[in-house]
Amino acid sequence: MILHEADKKTIQGERIVKIASSFLYVDSGTPVYELLSELKEPYQSAIAVVDAKMRIQGLIVPKDLVEILGKPFGRDLLKRQKVEDIMTQAVSWRYDEYIQEIADRISGDMETDRDTHYLLVDESGRFCGHITSQDIIHYALKDQHRELETAIRIQSRLVPPSFAARSKKTSITCSSVMAQGVGGDYYFVKEYASGEWFFCLCDISGKGISAAIITAVLACFMYDANLFLPLEETVIRLNRIILETFKLEKYLTGFFARFSERTGSLEYCDMGHSFFFVVEGSSVQQIADSADNAPVGLVARIEPVARALRIAPGTVMILVSDGIIEQKNRNGEDYPISEMGKIIERTIHGGEDLVRSKIKILESFFSFKKDIPQHDDISMLLFHFIES
Repeated sequence: MILHEADKKTIQGERIVKIASSFLYVDSGTPVYELLSELKEPYQSAIAVVDAKMRIQGLIVPKDLVEILGKPFGRDLLKRQKVEDIMTQAVSWRYDEYIQEIADRISGDMETDRDTHYLLVDESGRFCGHITSQDIIHYALKDQHRELETAIRIQSRLVPPSFAARSKKTSITCSSVMAQGVGGDYYFVKEYASGEWFFCLCDISGKGISAAIITAVLACFMYDANLFLPLEETVIRLNRIILETFKLEKYLTGFFARFSERTGSLEYCDMGHSFFFVVEGSSVQQIADSADNAPVGLVARIEPVARALRIAPGTVMILVSDGIIEQKNRNGEDYPISEMGKIIERTIHGGEDLVRSKIKILESFFSFKKDIPQHDDISMLLFHFIES
């Protein structure tokens, strides 16, 4: 046998040898024609040229063989050559270096269409494998996919696709569907004392993993927040955390509210969100078409304005993210928020609860958009002050 294969190294951790795509080598002094007799076309794997101590002398790249063979009398020329006559010099790396460190060093090679070959050596400088820039790109793509799957699992715990909470007088149901698996919509509901409720719906600037990071920060804040504090103080504290952490690179719009079953009082801070509606019969009325306050994370010293409503038993309210409001169908039309009112009126008056309303609204939304891509993350919070 002219062509040999190095033993595969075993090692713990994300080391570069784990993504080696070939282990082929040939001894220096070998006639090229004899090497060709053992190779099968198409030539795909690089071949290291080594000395008697397995130390690297050079590299034979498949495309070089193809070019030589493509020339007139190419095979006749190769009959008179040794492997060192056609080999090229190559960069080598220690087999136990971390993949990410190597990726950082050869980032320029990965930005080209060329598949660059590298050699791996052990602690004694002996050949032990090949990698290419494409090997690293494929690894990075798989790693990114794994990281995205992890992010999706984590965010689905922080922002479940569906959630419902209910007491004798209050029913709240929520839903969230991310456009990219992970995203920037967030909701939170908690009965922090008997008959006292806190809820919010937020929309973080941007999409994807960067927005999901803020979602995680927001979720941690809400988990430990003292909801007995004035609503304005809660928003001020959140603003400070977002501003200090993201330095104006990210911000969020949000609707933060507290509701008392005893008094029917709803207190809220609209921080640049304003997609807050009340259902009257089958019609939907927007409470305000503009927000009272700037988004969270844009201004250092905020003095949020809180407003209060006294609502009657039987009232149903809707909070949505702009992904619902701005979704287009095939005709370029926006999803009609009025459709949500009609669905809620039919389900509530038909003796069904808000969970059923939410399901029918989602069915309506996806039927409306059909095969048009989902424009943005879509989230909603439905609130019902139940009649006694």
